Amino acid sequence: MTEVSMPTNIALIKYMGKKDTVLNIPDNSSFSYTLNDLTTTVSLSPIEGKQDHWDSQEDKSRFIKHLDFLRKTFSKDIFYTIKSSNNFPSGCGLASSASSFAALTECFAEINQLNLSIDEKSALSRQGSGSSCRSFYKPFALWSEDEVVAIELPYKKFIHQVIVVSSEKKTISSSEAHRLVKSSLLYTDRKIRAEKRLTELLDSFRKQDWQKGYEIVWQEFQDMVALFETAANPFSYLKLSSYFVLDTLRDYWHTHHDGPLVTMDAGPNVHLLFREDQESMAKMLGDAFRERFMVI
Repeated sequence: MTEVSMPTNIALIKYMGKKDTVLNIPDNSSFSYTLNDLTTTVSLSPIEGKQDHWDSQEDKSRFIKHLDFLRKTFSKDIFYTIKSSNNFPSGCGLASSASSFAALTECFAEINQLNLSIDEKSALSRQGSGSSCRSFYKPFALWSEDEVVAIELPYKKFIHQVIVVSSEKKTISSSEAHRLVKSSLLYTDRKIRAEKRLTELLDSFRKQDWQKGYEIVWQEFQDMVALFETAANPFSYLKLSSYFVLDTLRDYWHTHHDGPLVTMDAGPNVHLLFREDQESMAKMLGDAFRERFMVI
């Protein structure tokens, strides 16, 4: 048996829509922070026969398909018992597919003793889950077209919290959301907006202009939400509790002129990223939200 754990990541500049749905090539560049404390652990154990055995309660179809893709790519004829578990809620917008497909790819490479570079494993993982390609790079990853690179910035590490307002399974998957947003009239100029924000966000981080970074990251996830809500068949992941959390954080910034970076993924839950010198702030806000919600 071989067992591997890999982290998920949170995009500060989102990729929305795909120009190639087979290879998972995005329409725009994305920029993420790797969340080392939120991980998926995958184990593979060789078995007799010609069919994998899935030992998990999670949906298996995409996972098995990716394992079969890896097996065919490297001309292997070994089948496995597959176990997968997260240390955080899955299927509710916390990017569990990013960590799980990265872990499956890494585990397959290890058990088969494949001498692959990080870039090669990232590219393979991307074909199972687009965002998983960023989980191989730390602390920040920049993904453009079919290339991902690690980015070094003055901020070496963030304190990360997720305000989990709901751990219910999403009714619309992230993959489906990527398809649906293309019907929004706002999508026409989406790439222009995203690439501009990417340039501005990297510049603000390099200058350590934290408030500017907060404003850009906030605008970016609101852009994502607007795409969801203006699709031909509108949808939303946000709940009333999501708005409560966001309003509380916006008021905190207005009062203190400082605070965490705030973002969301395709789900109702809210991610907070604090500078290392904001440890006491992170504890105070975490304790305050913990009175009503799960905080991880």
